[in-house]
Amino acid sequence: MTLPLTVALAGDVIPARPLTPAPESAEKVYALVGAADIAIGNLEMALTHENVPVRKMITRKASPGIARDIYMLGFDVLSVANNHTVDYGWPGLLETATALAAGGVRVIGAGATRREAAAPVIERVAGRRVGIIAFSCLTPAGMDASDERPGIASIRIDTAYQIDAAYQLEEPGDPSVVRIRTQAQADDLAFATDAVRRLRGDCDLLIVSIHWGFGSGEALAEYQMPLGAALIEAGADIVHGHHPHAVHAIGAHRGKPILFGLGTFMAQQFFLNSGPAAKAMRAGMSPDGYIALVDVEPDDRLSVRIVPTTLDSNYTPTLAEGVAFDRIAERLSRLSGAHGVSIDFSAGEGKVRLP
Repeated sequence: MTLPLTVALAGDVIPARPLTPAPESAEKVYALVGAADIAIGNLEMALTHENVPVRKMITRKASPGIARDIYMLGFDVLSVANNHTVDYGWPGLLETATALAAGGVRVIGAGATRREAAAPVIERVAGRRVGIIAFSCLTPAGMDASDERPGIASIRIDTAYQIDAAYQLEEPGDPSVVRIRTQAQADDLAFATDAVRRLRGDCDLLIVSIHWGFGSGEALAEYQMPLGAALIEAGADIVHGHHPHAVHAIGAHRGKPILFGLGTFMAQQFFLNSGPAAKAMRAGMSPDGYIALVDVEPDDRLSVRIVPTTLDSNYTPTLAEGVAFDRIAERLSRLSGAHGVSIDFSAGEGKVRLP
């Protein structure tokens, strides 16, 4: 029997120290996530005892023991396909995934081979088969899984820089006229869309969770909309995006939602020691995020509700109210409107209207 189904989607989950006991304000958010039939997030932290980081600007880790607390947050499935679970190499990533699984959370986005890394999870709930698959467009060197190498499920991005040559002759060095061109690498795009097509035949609802975009501003990278559209054309019902440390637009393709960036769910990396570059980057990060509640009716009609959240002084989530709610609602409405998506906000949540 097919019943109504609710899926909760959240952004980056970055726990750096034990999560219990949780403040009452955070408990309300965790209860909202846990009340969904399936809850999915992105764990962007290595949970490992490894002490040798890979060579990159920012690395972070926490104790694998924290994985025992993560199930309390309400998540059933977590993606580890991102640029920070690999901060301590494959041994650290494997320890992270093992600790999460031991804590009762299903893990997607990493494996001993490319195909294993892109293996989906299929959850059977409310009379439906819900398929979830994960990829990352942010791939530190050597951390993408291949046929011979373990790592994360990756869609690598080609980048080029386009300038106005005539203008540069008269204003050499002016960076304002440089256009950054990006697109998904053809081989990786074909691999990812083939994986989505195969999954489509095994599930009734298909969610692609993807780590993409950049920074904490408002702009999207050029590759994001074409990639999101390609994933939907391959069979995805929802594109669940994360990485930017700010709320990004909601778009749509063929009437299906592309959530470009749900912002921050939890950001306890602020408690960790870091160098000047990391501190400067953190200073520009927004405390805001949202939980997307995707409601699927027995007749398969899909709708999306938005519940804005923001971080408290312990960098754990609270339900956004007052000025914070208005700030998130204005930003989401304005950015999504450029994609033809409108959001009606009232009574602590927003109802998304897709074109």
